Amino acid sequence: MFTRQFVTVLVGSVSLLSATPLWAAPKQVGTVDKVERQAVADQEGSERDMAPAGPVYFRDMIRTGSASRLEAKLEDGTVLTLGENAAMAVDEFAYKPGRRGGKLTVDVVRGAFLFVGGKIEGPTGGNVAIKTAVGTLGVRGTTVWGGAIDGGYGVLVLDGEVVLRTKRGNVTMRKGQGTMVYDNRAPEKAAPWPEDRTKRAVATISISQDAQFLPTLRGQ
Repeated sequence: MFTRQFVTVLVGSVSLLSATPLWAAPKQVGTVDKVERQAVADQEGSERDMAPAGPVYFRDMIRTGSASRLEAKLEDGTVLTLGENAAMAVDEFAYKPGRRGGKLTVDVVRGAFLFVGGKIEGPTGGNVAIKTAVGTLGVRGTTVWGGAIDGGYGVLVLDGEVVLRTKRGNVTMRKGQGTMVYDNRAPEKAAPWPEDRTKRAVATISISQDAQFLPTLRGQ
């Protein structure tokens, strides 16, 4: 026969298992604003097509296809835009509505991107890190573009201030300045970019007004 103590322990264990969820739903950290052509998100091996008004979850790996673009807004107002054949994930997101500050880490695995800072940046910055193929960007009051261009990797500051930290050296850029990184060398000195290069950089993340969603990226 079972003792009363054994039955109490058994019932308690069953109750604990029933109260513990076997799978926790991912946390939503933003919303898709625009999709041009093709974009998907991978969440722990499960893919879904992305469309305007759809969710962006913490640690989604977002991928765009050929000639595609995606624009998403995070809960703090940060706007992230991806160019074609790009991949990006939100690795860290700590934000309380109505308050400035918090913490945000974005990992741009490949492709061109545009970052427009939101409330997490706070009045003095230092709360946002953008990981890129060549190093990490620290931003303040910022609109910044990054991506492959002219045989290297470029970073262009359209507003605010950005520090690019690489294994070979660091560079600080302010509004209107950019840098180039070639062949794993130290970043070039901050300087205004030629008008032609600036236009080509902006074109990589520009979304047409008649952008539409075509769910055909899966399996590529």
